[in-house]
Amino acid sequence: MFHAILMSACIVACNKVSQKPADSHWIAGPAVGRADLLGLCFINQTTGWAVGGIDPKGSGGLIYQTNDSGANWHPIARSPEILTSVFFVNDKVGWVAGYAGRIDRTDDGGQTWRSQRPERGSEILNSIYFINERVGWAAGGSGLLLKTSDGGNSWEQMPTGRVEDFWTVKFLPPSKGLIVGEDGLILATNDGGAHWEQQDSGITEALMGLAISPSGLAVAVGEHGAILTSNNWNQWSKVSWGGNETLDAAAFAGDNTCWSVGANGTTLESTDEGVSWKRAPSVSPKDLLCIALVDSSHGVAAGQRGCTQFLKH
Repeated sequence: MFHAILMSACIVACNKVSQKPADSHWIAGPAVGRADLLGLCFINQTTGWAVGGIDPKGSGGLIYQTNDSGANWHPIARSPEILTSVFFVNDKVGWVAGYAGRIDRTDDGGQTWRSQRPERGSEILNSIYFINERVGWAAGGSGLLLKTSDGGNSWEQMPTGRVEDFWTVKFLPPSKGLIVGEDGLILATNDGGAHWEQQDSGITEALMGLAISPSGLAVAVGEHGAILTSNNWNQWSKVSWGGNETLDAAAFAGDNTCWSVGANGTTLESTDEGVSWKRAPSVSPKDLLCIALVDSSHGVAAGQRGCTQFLKH
């Protein structure tokens, strides 16, 4: 799980990996720097951002931008800390989060950034998500959960009573949200985050990635190839796909199509909201740690040592 630390859903199905190739496929993209890429965000087919770890020959975490769907990336800013997650609400306003509890905001598409939270020693934020330009959440190590209602100018630490690391937080606006984390932890809220209730995941593997479809179906993925699905966020079902590689991230393509990526270049596709999965040919043996999809034909996955790949239909 070293690579995951650097970083920011129903009927039980036991489907074997299909021998038929996935409908879509991936092709290799450019190497983006030399550090692990831990977070991706695209707001349309062409414009996106990536964040990651410290360059082996540099200092601080880097922020990259693409304006051509990921064909080319250029560094636009540097952070003194490892950055694990990036989220934009439009082409101008976005946030990054990472080590030391750092949160920065941009209002010009990433060209300049301002700190919105003083660094807090050993804190680690693994995920940041905004419902709109004002309301956002950040989640991290040892049960750390933060909320802002003013666009990040102030952050309130929310009591969770948890000691597990939180790996991903996401919402189905305006009021439903999920957090996944260590030891199969799943927390759900139906009141905008005022209260969080633990769900019975039925597993003890760490859950690293989370995707929510427009209809509200959730897919959680994690260690040893774990995939869980739920359409009511109360009952979760494990899906077997025939592999055991750790899955680090998942994303819906705006419809029933979901992709998950993980260790050793693993790429899995589901076209039925997570009921069954097909393995796509791996493009690279490097670990894929994050994914962003615009639609079923456009997406980027990235990870270890700056590797990237494109989704093609």
